[in-house]
Amino acid sequence: MQELAGRLKVLDPAASESVKIIAYFDSLVAGGAGAESVVRAAAILSGVPAGARVGSRLIGVDVDGARTAPREPEGADADDAPCVWLERRDGVGLNDAMIVDRAQVALSIIVARADPTMSAVETVIDAAASRVDREAAAHRLRLSGAVRVVAASPTSRHSHRASTVLASNEGAVWIGLGDVIPADGPVGTSVARDLDDLPRACADARLALRLADDRHRVIDALDLGVLIVLARSFDASAPRHPDVDALDALDARALNALDVVVDSESIRAAATRLSMHHSSLQARHETWTRQLGYDPLSPRGRARFLAARLLLRLQ
Repeated sequence: MQELAGRLKVLDPAASESVKIIAYFDSLVAGGAGAESVVRAAAILSGVPAGARVGSRLIGVDVDGARTAPREPEGADADDAPCVWLERRDGVGLNDAMIVDRAQVALSIIVARADPTMSAVETVIDAAASRVDREAAAHRLRLSGAVRVVAASPTSRHSHRASTVLASNEGAVWIGLGDVIPADGPVGTSVARDLDDLPRACADARLALRLADDRHRVIDALDLGVLIVLARSFDASAPRHPDVDALDALDARALNALDVVVDSESIRAAATRLSMHHSSLQARHETWTRQLGYDPLSPRGRARFLAARLLLRLQ
């Protein structure tokens, strides 16, 4: 699906977007997402609030992922099949029909294979759910004391008993409760002290997942220390800091080498890891210092690099 989207992007951008929409909802269904996640995906993809009727339940989500009180449009089908609508006031968007169609298909599949465990996981990590509902869900999941929250790609291999898939601005995210770490793909984790701390731990685990890479496959939010505070405050719509722009201007090879250098004890140690002569890497270090405007190996420079690198990954 991804290869097809890439080819279509050159030939027909509109068709490419349709394929991406199909892939997005397919990933939610494959991961066992709940009904609210599907409606949230419809809102994210369309850029307008979305609503749905699933059985006797009405679900509404705005473009920021917050719940709303939806009003079913006049003329909506009155049968038992899930119904989805977009609250667009300025005509019809290019991909609205595709989004509604795929969301309804996804909801139909979810209703057909409804799993109370997935619904319970969504409830315990939802800060907006009532305390009574969250306690009932935690009891159903047999949760007590500290709980590890694990975030990963829906396509990874998972073996958690308690899990679900959430829709987010970064795509579908698999969430599991327990100490089992998926065998493949990047992973983010965080530990909740108790039931009240689960929503925070889920948000931190998702942030940690976005910071994971091939060299650091599993990122624990606790290991980020004070950097997690910076990650929580990240705003994609805010102007980027010049330090982030300077890193973004480097090519992937230079950025990877810089990651290794900053993560090593010395230039010589980094050169060994990169299979380079230390004099060549020293010359590159001098070039990077000019390009970045600071020495990434000085104490202050390391701090600036790590903060800018974190923000670039989140971007």
